[in-house]
Amino acid sequence: MLRIGITGGIGAGKSFISKRLAAMGFPIFDCDIQSKRLMNEDPAIRIQLVDLLGVECYNEEGLNRAFVAQCLFSDSSIKAAIEQIVHPKVAMAFANWAKEQNSPLVFVESAILYESGFDQYVDKVIMVDADEEVRIRRILQRDACSYEQAQARIQAQASTAEKRKKADYILENNPQSDVNQQLFQLVKKLYQLPVD
Repeated sequence: MLRIGITGGIGAGKSFISKRLAAMGFPIFDCDIQSKRLMNEDPAIRIQLVDLLGVECYNEEGLNRAFVAQCLFSDSSIKAAIEQIVHPKVAMAFANWAKEQNSPLVFVESAILYESGFDQYVDKVIMVDADEEVRIRRILQRDACSYEQAQARIQAQASTAEKRKKADYILENNPQSDVNQQLFQLVKKLYQLPVD
């Protein structure tokens, strides 16, 4: 089995690529969904987050996302502490999930694949990229925010150039790019790679 990471900046189209791969029958592990699930369901995470942030980080619905997001963005040391609590649990969940799959290729989607150190758990990395203006347009269509806010979200993330250098494969997801054809060719290449 090969474990393939999918990463890319906000608005680049990671989720679009993941949905295409899922439609082709491949198992997809979404780190964002799983981290939210674990923050709600894992008692050890809950205890550690309450110790770190106080009881307001949970309410009757579960994780108080607005409060936690406010803490994340207001203090980089709190952000690092939350990541140290959550990321190892997500990595463990991924390892357990991967063992249960019987596909020759499994994919893991993570916006912060490199930043979280999650790249150490995959064999290859696909970087999904698009021009900044295209990404801004997608963010504006998806989220209720201004052009400046969309631009700020892109700039708040790690450099696209750095991710491009580290990635094994790059999918260009601009309107003029035939991303489906690129993906089809890439899957063919992945099938030809040796498996440990």
